[in-house]
Amino acid sequence: MNNYLDLSHIGITFPTDNGPLNVLNDVNLQVQQGEFISLIGHSGCGKSTVLNIVAGLLQATTGGVLLEGNEVRDPGPDRAVVFQNHSLLPWLSSYDNVRLAVDQVFKKTKSKQERHDWTLHNLELVHMSHALDLRPDEISGGMKQRVGIARALAMEPKVLLMDEPFGALDSLTRTHMQDSLMEIQSRLNNTVIMITHDVDEAVLLSDRIIMMSNGPSATVGEILDINLERPRDRLALAEDPTYNHYRAEVVKFLHERHQSSSRKNDPAPNRVSTNVVSLPTGSPVREKTLDGKLEKTTLSLGFVPLTDCAPLVIAKEKGFFQQQGLNVELSRESSWANIRDKVCTGILDGAQMLAGMPITSVMDEKHCQPMVTAMSLDLNGNAITVSSELYGRMVGTGVEDIDTPAGSARALKLVIEQNRLANRPLLTFAMVYPESSHNYLLRYWLADAGIDPDNDVRLRVVPPPQMVNYLRAGMIAGYCVGEPWNSYAVSEGIGRTLLTSYDIWNNHPEKVFAVTRSWAEKNANTHLAVISALIQACRWLDQAENRAETCQLLSQGRYVNAPLDVLEKSLNGTLKTGTRDSSKEIPDFNVFHRYAANFPWRSHAIWFITQMHRWGQTDCSFSAKDIAQSVYQPDIYRQAAQSLGLGVPQEDFKTEGSHAQSWTIETELGELTLGADRFMDGRLFDPEQSEQYIDGFELKMNSGTTATALSEQAV
Repeated sequence: MNNYLDLSHIGITFPTDNGPLNVLNDVNLQVQQGEFISLIGHSGCGKSTVLNIVAGLLQATTGGVLLEGNEVRDPGPDRAVVFQNHSLLPWLSSYDNVRLAVDQVFKKTKSKQERHDWTLHNLELVHMSHALDLRPDEISGGMKQRVGIARALAMEPKVLLMDEPFGALDSLTRTHMQDSLMEIQSRLNNTVIMITHDVDEAVLLSDRIIMMSNGPSATVGEILDINLERPRDRLALAEDPTYNHYRAEVVKFLHERHQSSSRKNDPAPNRVSTNVVSLPTGSPVREKTLDGKLEKTTLSLGFVPLTDCAPLVIAKEKGFFQQQGLNVELSRESSWANIRDKVCTGILDGAQMLAGMPITSVMDEKHCQPMVTAMSLDLNGNAITVSSELYGRMVGTGVEDIDTPAGSARALKLVIEQNRLANRPLLTFAMVYPESSHNYLLRYWLADAGIDPDNDVRLRVVPPPQMVNYLRAGMIAGYCVGEPWNSYAVSEGIGRTLLTSYDIWNNHPEKVFAVTRSWAEKNANTHLAVISALIQACRWLDQAENRAETCQLLSQGRYVNAPLDVLEKSLNGTLKTGTRDSSKEIPDFNVFHRYAANFPWRSHAIWFITQMHRWGQTDCSFSAKDIAQSVYQPDIYRQAAQSLGLGVPQEDFKTEGSHAQSWTIETELGELTLGADRFMDGRLFDPEQSEQYIDGFELKMNSGTTATALSEQAV
């Protein structure tokens, strides 16, 4: 069979001040008509260079490209390119931007009316018929990208080339665009080559994934055939073992390339063992001197579009990173699994993470290399929301105190018993990641009423931006997630928020900033500079007068892209519930700095480990205290905070559950106020008595019974 597109022995070398730089070496790729190909690999592996050679924008030094047997040497309409930036002409309407391309390509072959009809047809393909007369500054980022794709399709290219086309979009819009692209490709049978850094996106869209080796002299490392039937349903694929196998193969390749690069560039003493027993329990970095030189100044940091990504956004937008000498690019990611993978493989330098993620990194070398955290980003911020239909049934049980944590759990238990008697399927609840506060606090709430989270309901992992879609589609009955995805479901009229995570555990730890241990060792001064900038951002965030500006920034498409009024309510401590009182005043719903919120308490790490034990995600073959001391690095935080003139706790551990009100501790700079820390059931947690704490729960699972199913969903 003749190849439709043939890349043969492609190599390219650029002259530099330090001599010739070979970027690509002997790249060979054959593409059949109608195939969807994704290129993936670390930054600097030549993905964009390959795309530009196919587009005719660059000339290969060796080898060449054939399209239908004809050599590619110059740009042409048979190879349309869609860039991450839409590149629309700002003074033209959506219609005119597409019509301009149509006129250039078809002026001699189509009549004026035919060109008009063809323009309308392609805008209809991307569902933009309603915005024909709107200019780029009058439409959203996702709509701009739709127009850009319509313009490319209108040229009737033989090959559609896409360079991270959805990378600048928020997660919800990105999802819609992926679905639209699958629909268009199915209808038109386009040949597509797309660059992406998103593993999920590559597996979902592709027929084959081309995994590039690290540069310089990059080449095709491996090619993975994706044998999933089309049309593809992302909801069904979330739990498909074949899909997860493909995803794991790509992650494995990226991880191995990162490890190979590290071994090549780093001296042997800096290599990291994944055996938790050998991990050091002290700080992994040397102390930074006042004139310490930054090892790395340009960073890529990841976040998931939630309200509590605010510390990273503010550190960038208000110049706190820049004050520390850092040039930071923020990368919006669609899921926590993406965050984990990209940090572990070196695509990201560090990221906002769920507090349990760096802890499990030292216990599960299959998925990640060890990580550390030197800073908590916030306290609280999550809530439990159920569908309006389920809430109606819970009210119908007659439980009088349904607006309390214990009462709502009892009402749910009665509904579950009704379902069991009627032989109805189990209710499905979602949370964001297996080792998350969302999972553990959701389970804590359920178990308080005697509901077994692993047998009386189904739990599944769903990325935060997809929660509302799943609820609307009836795929789940409720979820535990951060804002704004609870308030958004309420505002859409499809959900009711029952309680907040603060109601379950007052001022619980939520997100952390984490990096790999190897990165922290190599970039000690840079790491400390990042922590210092984030502390400043968190202090700024906790000043009430700054919350309005924060909402304006977060509402932008490149960050959370949620309605401004929804963000304002949650960040100002007014959570729209949709229940009897309609809204709930929670002044401490989002705590970014006060109450020593940024201090990485090792006792918090131990609490998370107890929950992993309780629900069968780990065994007891290691010391929780050793894990906590290995992963949580309070000494780094102390150094950063003290350089900013802040008082810090002198101890690394504290008891939880004994304070119903604010309380104080002594520091070198005077008293420091901490917040209430009560649990909904009145229990006390002493990190020195963690085994007895677990034994005190009647409902606990045997080791290994639940971890596998949930972890596979998050792979």
